[in-house]
Amino acid sequence: MLNRESLIFESGERYATFVDDDGVPDFWITLFVTVQLRPSLSQNAILGILQDIAHFKLWEQVNGRDVLSEFRKGKVLSDIDVLSIRDHCANETRSIRRWLQASVQRKVVVLGRTRNNKTATFPRVGKAHQANRIAHIANYLDFVARTMLRANSDFTDLGKLLSDMRLRLLKQRPRVSGKGGIREEGQQGAPPKAFDQLMECVKEDSEANPYRNSGVKLRNALMFELLYHTGVRAGELLTLRIEDIVFGPTASIRVRRLHDDEIDPRRHQPVAKTLPRTIPIPIKVAERLRQYIIEVRSTIKGASRHPFLFVTHHAARHCEGNPISDSTFRNRILKPAVKKNEELFSEITRHGFRHNFNYRLSKKIDAHNERAKVDTCLVPISEKEELQIRKQLNGWQSDETAEKYNLRHIKERADALLKEDGKNQLMESEEG
Repeated sequence: MLNRESLIFESGERYATFVDDDGVPDFWITLFVTVQLRPSLSQNAILGILQDIAHFKLWEQVNGRDVLSEFRKGKVLSDIDVLSIRDHCANETRSIRRWLQASVQRKVVVLGRTRNNKTATFPRVGKAHQANRIAHIANYLDFVARTMLRANSDFTDLGKLLSDMRLRLLKQRPRVSGKGGIREEGQQGAPPKAFDQLMECVKEDSEANPYRNSGVKLRNALMFELLYHTGVRAGELLTLRIEDIVFGPTASIRVRRLHDDEIDPRRHQPVAKTLPRTIPIPIKVAERLRQYIIEVRSTIKGASRHPFLFVTHHAARHCEGNPISDSTFRNRILKPAVKKNEELFSEITRHGFRHNFNYRLSKKIDAHNERAKVDTCLVPISEKEELQIRKQLNGWQSDETAEKYNLRHIKERADALLKEDGKNQLMESEEG
């Protein structure tokens, strides 16, 4: 059984690989990471690729195969294998694992050893996810096979077979439409009112607040408020340091890129994916952040060992005072809040706060421009200026990135224009 692991080097670099139950790294996966991935990719990107390789290992387990042993014998994947891997890559990993575990417990013959492999159906992933899986698996298998067989006397012929195998795999990737896959309305997460009601739910004095003590309530409320008011990514929120908070009339937070941070004790380090930037925050939020730092964080054992703003309050497993991890935020902070009203909050995700921030930013710019029509002291914000504002606040370089984050608002404006046009046509027909 292989387990995903992240090691921390003295330089602060996070090295992701797979280890067995004894903690020994898998040789071929470690070599692939070291030679192919480590020079150019971040920890998170490598972890994503490793997850796809783990999905392929699951295919081997389901089908009773050891593809690397087959490579040593000069045998490559057949066309049937390629199609089987394609279909496997369309299925959700978690559901396959659960099915396989239940099958083993019931001593059921695994799928690959039966004539009819349609005995189980699983939830499917998106086409882009499936395409990425296939590409990563193809690159991994091609690298391992070539490295393993390069000393063979007939490597020239084997090399042609391996190139053909990789090409056959890559041809099975589904087509993904659009640049970066701008999603249709309805796939952008929860509606704005859901976020507004969630913010009411997590207020410290709310009867619906799902957290226990006052310190945790204040910390969690502040984390949600920063997501709501700034649109930062969850990784950027978790990397905030006390020194990144600017108090006073110019209250703001500073987002920095601190990859492979030696000070950060987390094996899976949250990082900023976007450009460094400073984002204004409400003065009241800054005042409450000061309150949290002075009255709550300072009393948490172990918090003084590092400068990260939000820390764990739970004393279990000697983790008290550690910076909050990505999994802790997802499972112990966001999840309990969503469970308070799953019918309304079920579509809320951490990244959804970013879409919601940009939607409200568009509404604010519209309101400003409406006021500018009657107040000559106000200068309207042009589309070009709006784009620059959006890029600055979100840390984007590309103009195109803003499109998918403004899609909900654009659709609202289009619907309003169509309704207005329909109303005018109706009035004209009645007058005629």
